[in-house]
Amino acid sequence: MIMSAFSFSIMAIFVKSTHHSVLIKAFSRQIISCIFVLIILKINNYRIFPLKKNRIKLFLRCIFGSIGIYLYFYSIDNMILANASMLTRLSPFFVTIFAFILLREKVEFSNWLIFIPMVIGCMLIIKPNSEMFNPASIYAIISACSGALAYTMIKSIGKEESAFSIIFWFTLFSSIIYFIIAIDDFIILYNIEYLKLLFIGLFGVLGQIGLTSSYQLAKASEVAPYSYFYIIFTGLFGFYLWNEVPDTSSIIGYLLIAISYYYLNYFKRNK
Repeated sequence: MIMSAFSFSIMAIFVKSTHHSVLIKAFSRQIISCIFVLIILKINNYRIFPLKKNRIKLFLRCIFGSIGIYLYFYSIDNMILANASMLTRLSPFFVTIFAFILLREKVEFSNWLIFIPMVIGCMLIIKPNSEMFNPASIYAIISACSGALAYTMIKSIGKEESAFSIIFWFTLFSSIIYFIIAIDDFIILYNIEYLKLLFIGLFGVLGQIGLTSSYQLAKASEVAPYSYFYIIFTGLFGFYLWNEVPDTSSIIGYLLIAISYYYLNYFKRNK
């Protein structure tokens, strides 16, 4: 999971430093991942086509995931890297909400109390009533929400489908959607930064494989907290490369969200 977090942080650096549009970068990330995962599927002879009963859920996973990736890249482009990283990592909280609403999972009262410091932490980062408010922060939260809906669909599918099969259809679907929407961007494409676009896709798929492997090797509640190393890595890279320094209230917000996340996993583990 730590290797996954590091790979995703390297990907974020290339997303932020590449001058191409968000759609071009998102397409590069997904099409390279799609090809890489397809090779893995063929080598291991995994079943590619999903079961009929899972196709609608997989389709919804693809839609929500595609929205999440685009808004994730948009927030990286338009915010301090550490702030964007933290707000887009709110998915576990939304997963709890959607699992309660859509999957009828029981959520203890203590789990709902954990959301209070999380919301306060978000407000300290977003600063909605100040001159420092950045509208892109709302897109970052919507990205986390979309990601949570995608994860909820995966949770609903369960182990009936290979993780690599799910990733393949998601990356293929989103690649097609991004290409169609960005057709005008491709027509006027100039000074193509091939290497950076390649690295976006390469480190994106390495991060995804590390993430998938960690969940396969251990319980989610045990490895998920290590995904927050991503915030540390992106914060350090943002400071070193662009002199980005989060203000005091944002740092306090990080701590509140991290504490909330720790106790969310703590209660789940005990349960």
